[in-house]
Amino acid sequence: MHHSIHHIPGRLRVRSAAFRCRPGTVDSIQEQLRSLDGVEQIRFNQAAGSLVIHYDTARLDHHRLLEMLKETGCVNLSSASEAVISKAGALFGKALVGAVVNKAVERSAFRLVSVLL
Repeated sequence: MHHSIHHIPGRLRVRSAAFRCRPGTVDSIQEQLRSLDGVEQIRFNQAAGSLVIHYDTARLDHHRLLEMLKETGCVNLSSASEAVISKAGALFGKALVGAVVNKAVERSAFRLVSVLL
């Protein structure tokens, strides 16, 4: 299940396909979130599959909110971490290969120029 999480202190946005597929579950999630001390506002956009939670940072932190969402089955934190790690690894691999290719081309061009001179 693909989802994205964006957090700044006092605001957490979670986009998940599960929110579009199971809209009835979102009502239950919103009730559970409202029961937490510190939740100030919840906005749900079914078309985007997005849930935005505004909360008081003095009474609640985003880890507790994510844990609650994980318990509902709508957010799998381990797959999000794996996706980030996988993407970072792919980007690093491309950068490394690009650097090696650039160095090889640079050396080849230098050798060609030295042979011509």
